[in-house]
Amino acid sequence: MEIHQLSWKEVLNSRSLKATQVRLKLLQILEQRTSATPYSILLKSMTPVDRVTLYRTLESLLNQGIIHEAYSEHEETYFALCGRECNEVNHNHKHIHFKCIRCNEVTCMHASLPHEIEIPGVEIHHWSIVATGICNHCCKA
Repeated sequence: MEIHQLSWKEVLNSRSLKATQVRLKLLQILEQRTSATPYSILLKSMTPVDRVTLYRTLESLLNQGIIHEAYSEHEETYFALCGRECNEVNHNHKHIHFKCIRCNEVTCMHASLPHEIEIPGVEIHHWSIVATGICNHCCKA
């Protein structure tokens, strides 16, 4: 069963987190979007929640494998919901993030990659591949 098919209260409880109004509202906002959501949009959407509360809420959801940082540039970070394979120990995001250079939308693309990324002599904890270009919506416009 996908993580999104459970109620958010059940998901939070299964990860030992309280189902606070702030957490529930944040998860509902992320669920409604078709692409990753920039921090600045989350902050505006979460009014009257302050920056510190939002930051702590994002951190708790990140640490429990409920959301992930999909993309980060300059001073803006984009967040998206995780799939069922993620948990507090393992964020399994072996996919490409695509950023449209026209509309700035960031989308998780589940394209197959040619092979596992390995670098001799190091232990990789996280990797990120970002492709940029023009999304389908902007191509049609």
